[in-house]
Amino acid sequence: MDAHGHPLHVSVRSPRTASQGKRVTGHSLRTLRGATVDGLPISAPAHVWCQLSGMIAPEDLVAAGDYLVGARSRPARVTMEELSALSADVHRTKGGKARAWALPRIRSGADSRPETLLRLLLDELGAGEFAVNQPLVLDGGTVTLHPDLALPSERIAFEYEGDGHRVDRRQWFLDIRRHELLEAAGWRVVRVTADDLFRDRDALIARVRRFVPNLGNAARKTTIWHKS
Repeated sequence: MDAHGHPLHVSVRSPRTASQGKRVTGHSLRTLRGATVDGLPISAPAHVWCQLSGMIAPEDLVAAGDYLVGARSRPARVTMEELSALSADVHRTKGGKARAWALPRIRSGADSRPETLLRLLLDELGAGEFAVNQPLVLDGGTVTLHPDLALPSERIAFEYEGDGHRVDRRQWFLDIRRHELLEAAGWRVVRVTADDLFRDRDALIARVRRFVPNLGNAARKTTIWHKS
């Protein structure tokens, strides 16, 4: 069990039987690949992603994929080609439907799980294909911003604001300046919090419908998103 109380996941190559216990979750895998870190064998990132497909919600599988393919401040650990190829190799294993759903929805650039979940919700509502943390040059070419999610054709930016945006004084001032620059350039900024995304999505959806024209009438997802 790790420092957060999560069980240790241990994989063995099939047909060996994986260990199971109060603090250990075992997996017997037909395909196993990885590296050695500090003397311990560790599964390769693409293999871990495929293994997770049978354990977590499809939306979280997209978030894990977003993390693995990298962002501005985070190097990629895998490529989409690697994820797709391995998923095809293990197509008969548990989680195949979740992988098939998640793969085309993975995007590079996301900085957090909530950003991914927000993008998936907007996608479900038919809001369009959002640019993820793509550079946006403003103020006569003197400033470059990277909105979390942007719909350039409509000049709409969605910004997910975790608690750090509230308690970090410097970040708070930067956010104010950032939003002023966007609005001065004719953009509308929709600020989204954890309460919006995880506790009152109906109210968030109503707000989105006021900002984004021509939304479809997509049904709510049945998956319950948890903050943790």
